[in-house]
Amino acid sequence: IGSVHLRTGDILAFVFNWANTFILEPSSVAILSLTFSTYFLSGIMDSCGPPIELVKMLAIFVVGVLGTVNGISVTAANRLNIAFVVCKTVTILVITIGGLVRIGQGYTQTLKSGFDGTANNPLSISLAFYSGLWAYSGWASLNSVTEELKNPKRNKLGFKGLTNSEVVLNAEASTWGEAVLGPVVRLLPILISFSALGSANATIYTSGRYFMVGARYGYLPEIFSCIQKQRLTPLPSIILITILTIIYCIPSNIGNLIDFFSFVAWVFFGLTFVATICCKFTKPKAFRVIKVPIPIIIFMILVAIYLVIAPVISSPNVGYLIAVIILLVGLIFYYLFVFRKIQLNLMKKINMFFQEFFDLTIAAVNIEA
Repeated sequence: IGSVHLRTGDILAFVFNWANTFILEPSSVAILSLTFSTYFLSGIMDSCGPPIELVKMLAIFVVGVLGTVNGISVTAANRLNIAFVVCKTVTILVITIGGLVRIGQGYTQTLKSGFDGTANNPLSISLAFYSGLWAYSGWASLNSVTEELKNPKRNKLGFKGLTNSEVVLNAEASTWGEAVLGPVVRLLPILISFSALGSANATIYTSGRYFMVGARYGYLPEIFSCIQKQRLTPLPSIILITILTIIYCIPSNIGNLIDFFSFVAWVFFGLTFVATICCKFTKPKAFRVIKVPIPIIIFMILVAIYLVIAPVISSPNVGYLIAVIILLVGLIFYYLFVFRKIQLNLMKKINMFFQEFFDLTIAAVNIEA
């Protein structure tokens, strides 16, 4: 969009980085961590289910563990991702094969009545789209680690399996498991929990890179553009995402967090589709690995508009208001610290203190490409 109007593009880039830092990334990790806690505890406790306090305590604990791993070693974080992908693959195979076996045994009654009692109001089903589309939102994280891949064209498709978020399944998973798996039903929620935990780990991994590049543009304090000298990890950014995620875990539940996340995400997805059209005209000769037809882009812009407006009309809640307020506060910060370039001496001292304390150096990120 900056190729059409430079200042507008800069403002939108700042607001996206602001939203990514304070809404999208931490709320996404919080959703996945709470999902892990819910299903892991369901797998090891009785049928009454875990108390919400215990769910949140375990979620906060695993966020701390994942933040520590990502802050200590890039290699360890990636190896942990590989282990979680194995769990994810096993889970998918168990559910898929088990479902096919049940169909083969003649249990097909739910195929005939699967949509009975569901809503058909176009505005109401937007919330269902939020949950479904959120589960596939890993595609939006691919570009954040491109510069760290040895062969991006070859490897980006493989990494997508690490960043896809997991569907938040309901109690029917246990009922299905009891019918299909019998005595080993307890294994299913545990497998689901580790699958979600893997996505949380991948999200923390990518978010650290988002914050680091945003800081290099001047959209965040300089400290977040730094990496730890010996471990080469974006340590300040990892600490920030860990703290913000814990804050989101304390007062929230999974459903409200998904709506909160999706509302903001689809604002920027829509703007991304608009930007794609802009670049087709302002940068017609730019090299493109993938070329998307304009009709498809226009369709996705209409989808984004629907997914932003429909939930607010059909099911208004305070989460949408909070999201808008956070974005508006971001505009105030843009005016003061980016447009007016106000520099606080206190912030300089804080940056210097943390650089020395954590032994940090500014990362060599090419933001001119």
